[in-house]
Amino acid sequence: MGGQGLTIGGATAISAVTSRDESVSSVAWSPDGKSLALGTDEKVVLICDAMTGNCKLTYSGHTSIVNSVAWSPDGTSIASGGFDRTVQVWNATTGTRTLTYTGHTNSVNSVAWSPHGTAIASGSTDTTVQVWQAM
Repeated sequence: MGGQGLTIGGATAISAVTSRDESVSSVAWSPDGKSLALGTDEKVVLICDAMTGNCKLTYSGHTSIVNSVAWSPDGTSIASGGFDRTVQVWNATTGTRTLTYTGHTNSVNSVAWSPHGTAIASGSTDTTVQVWQAM
């Protein structure tokens, strides 16, 4: 939902996204600045229009809270990491899961793409950072 002009703590909100009844655990801008990826406590990743707040895609595949989301540099894929110990990679347009990484032994708290989009780094409460080939 749009929240144009709403002032919060001295900052003016230009938009507000409501993720249904789900608590948002992470958020990431698309490279073109038009969309937001939201990781939620309800095991899904939502893709929402950054200005209107309308959520247009839902990616389901995690079995627990989604702790982290990150767009690939070219905007074609999204990586998500979760409490289910997995890193999942999604086609940003269709929502199809293209890859699942299962090397962590505890919750994945952070995911990040390499600058060229060829690798993904994931950090976990298992005390490791693992680097994965993205394609």
